[in-house]
Amino acid sequence: MNLLKKLGVSLLTATMLTVSAFGFSSNAYAATSCKKVIKPNVTYKYDIDGDKDKDTIKVYESKGKLLLKVNSCTTTLISDYNADYYSYNVKIYDFNNKDKSAEIVLEWAGDSECATRILKFKNNTCKVNKFYYDASVSSYNPSTGMLSLSESELGRFSKFTHAIGCFSCFDKVKVNGYTLSNQLTANTHSVVRKNKYIAAKNLTAYTSTKGTKKAFTIKKDSYTHIYALYQNGNKRYIKVKNSAGKYGYVKVGSSMLFKESSCLWWR
Repeated sequence: MNLLKKLGVSLLTATMLTVSAFGFSSNAYAATSCKKVIKPNVTYKYDIDGDKDKDTIKVYESKGKLLLKVNSCTTTLISDYNADYYSYNVKIYDFNNKDKSAEIVLEWAGDSECATRILKFKNNTCKVNKFYYDASVSSYNPSTGMLSLSESELGRFSKFTHAIGCFSCFDKVKVNGYTLSNQLTANTHSVVRKNKYIAAKNLTAYTSTKGTKKAFTIKKDSYTHIYALYQNGNKRYIKVKNSAGKYGYVKVGSSMLFKESSCLWWR
């Protein structure tokens, strides 16, 4: 790939992750629309489990760890915390305004990585502690409880890297009470959709992720665009749009589907 193209994509992705991680997204239901920002070494009172009693919340550092204390329950947020490496924020969200409980969300970033941790508490117990690497809060819809995480290729869809190179996508998580359900499909970011991926061999596109009915063939050396990633256990597909504007699903394995010079690389 052209070096300028590599650098341009890298800067765009880094900006996207950093902006989302630190709450400057312009989306209507974005990271800035939290209920409260939890600053370190300050004690807050907030009802996070919907029992109408305010819980005591504090974030602090102790013995090389970043800790969260909710009432008498202490949870480790970052086990190897180093203030010179990590930048972080902790916020209270209400991702689903129908489930009567709130979420405490940690987002951190290092030199070339970031992650999100979502926690939920009830009756002095941490009921949910989900970690999403290479991901940050992008947007959410409180009416449906659907959370969108801005994620790159080291996150939950990391196995697609072997087939398509580096990428960024929007990983969906359904939040309902004390259950967080990862969704099967992640839409790709615009920088991925606009890229022209050149087929390294003839590729069969199917009409659905069942992979039974052929839609069309992407011939070797022709280009396509990647619109979404689908993952269900070991079953993986990419949703593509060919040069004729037709959509289909291509199976993903462990080998590269496209010429590496046409893929995106920023790591």
